[in-house]
Amino acid sequence: MNVSILVPAHNEAGNIENLLESLLAQETTRARVIEIVVVASGCTDETAQLARDVSKGRPGVHVVVQERREGKVAAINAYLRMRDPRAEVIVVSSADLWAAPDVVEKLTCALADDPRLGMVGARPVPDNDPSTTMGQMVRVLWELHHRVATLEPKMGELVAVRAELVDSVSELSIVDEASVENIVRSRGYELGYVGDAIVTNHGPERLSEYFDQRRRIARGHYWLDFAFGYQVATLDTPSVVRTTLELLREQDAKGKRALLAATAVEIAARAAGFVDARIVGGRKRTWSHLASTKQLRPKGDK
Repeated sequence: MNVSILVPAHNEAGNIENLLESLLAQETTRARVIEIVVVASGCTDETAQLARDVSKGRPGVHVVVQERREGKVAAINAYLRMRDPRAEVIVVSSADLWAAPDVVEKLTCALADDPRLGMVGARPVPDNDPSTTMGQMVRVLWELHHRVATLEPKMGELVAVRAELVDSVSELSIVDEASVENIVRSRGYELGYVGDAIVTNHGPERLSEYFDQRRRIARGHYWLDFAFGYQVATLDTPSVVRTTLELLREQDAKGKRALLAATAVEIAARAAGFVDARIVGGRKRTWSHLASTKQLRPKGDK
């Protein structure tokens, strides 16, 4: 299957080369990567130039510059208007990741082997230091998300979708993956989760940024629910509570403290996000960077 990869990026000079090299190093058999498109949106750093440097001598890598930052969904829509029409699969990747060499192949094979699936997601694994409280909180949160996703798929940092299903995404949305989930399901397709397709990310190092990240995600999910009646898997409270209790029983004392702390922050962030969604709705489409989330170790080293 022909695969087109989109990388929306805003001020990702510290990560864009690492990500692109990992995407260019993908080992594929059934997947055929025909292009990688970086949309550098309103960047004030060297993101675009660094991406161009990587693209030299690689005709399938394209760098598109948006002078003004309008949000990730606007970058996605710009890409959808210009993508290679031969693409059968679209992969959308956050710019601050490292992708394991088999990610694109595994996601493409999942779509190829099951015609019921319209969209599949990889498994994000944070590289935060587990010896710190914040590192433990981030890791236990993503483990919880992984377990929820095995029960009811939830999309995350890198996803693949059948190209014919998505023409545009509502630019009011601030949760692009969840909005595409809604589009895919509304067209009669199912979601899939490929738990052994690993991408490495880096979670917040500071509690204030951790809260801000969870709050903005909650706001986006509640807005999607209010606007379109679509709920992501992590808004299924009974399932999340059951999975949290199961995970809690497995933890040592330090892990239990981290999970309880993460749960308390999540409750507060969801309450704030709920209010935000009711008052602000979808009007805010861009966000300031959470600086400590941009500290991914080179080449995804643990």
